Amino acid sequence: MKIRILLTDDAVFIRDLIKRTLKKFLPQCEILEASDGKKAQSILNKTSFDLILSDWEMPGMSGEELLTWVRAHDKHAQTPFIMITSLGDKSNIMRAVEAGVSDYLGKPFSGEELMQKVQKALHKAGKLNTVAPVGGRSTGAFSSLEIFNPNAEPSILGSANTLLNAGTANAATAPKTRGTGLIKWQDRQLKCMIKQLGVDDMVLVARRSDPCPGILQTVQLELSPGNDVARLVHLEAYVHAIAAVEKKPDAEFLALTVRFLADAASLKQELAAFRGETPNA
Repeated sequence: MKIRILLTDDAVFIRDLIKRTLKKFLPQCEILEASDGKKAQSILNKTSFDLILSDWEMPGMSGEELLTWVRAHDKHAQTPFIMITSLGDKSNIMRAVEAGVSDYLGKPFSGEELMQKVQKALHKAGKLNTVAPVGGRSTGAFSSLEIFNPNAEPSILGSANTLLNAGTANAATAPKTRGTGLIKWQDRQLKCMIKQLGVDDMVLVARRSDPCPGILQTVQLELSPGNDVARLVHLEAYVHAIAAVEKKPDAEFLALTVRFLADAASLKQELAAFRGETPNA
C-alpha cells in the first residue's frame, strides 16, 4: 500500500534526515516536501495525505497555524499530524494538543523515535497493518554526523569526528553536550546541530548549501539541549573558524567554531543553565 506523507520544515538538513529515515523503514512511502506552512497549505489544497509531519517554528506560517488550518478543513481533519520541534515545554505541548495534534516529537530525535511515532500514527489511522520493531539505533539524540550522513563510510565519519573534536580548544575536557542551535546575524538565520560545547567556544554543524555567516561575523546564538525549552539560552558570539566536515572539495556539511563574547559571569550562568547545572557562586 502506497503511503503519502507531507513533510514540512524550513531546515533542509532536517528534511533530508527524515526522508532518509522514512525511505529506509517505509520504502513504500511517497514524500512531498514544503519549506514552510504556506507552501504546505498550497500542497494540501491540491491533494490529500496519509500523514503530515511538521516543524513548529517556520517563517510565514508556523506548524501550529498549519495544524489549526488542517483541522478546520473536512478534507484533512482526520489526517494524522505529528509536530516535530524543540518547543517541548508543557505549555507548548498543551497548545498543540488543543489544536488537534496526533503526536509530538522533540528535537533532537533518533531514527527509532521518529519511526515509532510514524508507525503508531499510521497504524492507528488504518494505513499500516503492523508496527515493525525499529532496531539499529539507541533512543535519544543522533550524533551530529549520523544526522547529516548516516550512510557515510567509517573512514569519513572518523575523519569528520577528528576534525570536529579538534575544532574547539576545550574539546578534551568539555562534556559531549548535544542539542540544536540557531545562529542569527543581520536578517538571516541558520539552524545547526550542536557537536561540541566548551567553556569559551562551541562547534556546530550545518549544511553547506544554507546561508552561512562569515569569519569574524558577530552572531546571536539560541541554544536548546534536546527538547527542554526551559533551558533555552541566548548568547552573543563571533565565528572563529569554518571547516569542511568531509575531506573533499564538495563536502556537504560545515563545522562552525564560534567563540562567546559574553562576560565570564553571565557566560558561566548561561552554560550552567544549558547543561541543567547549578553554577557555583
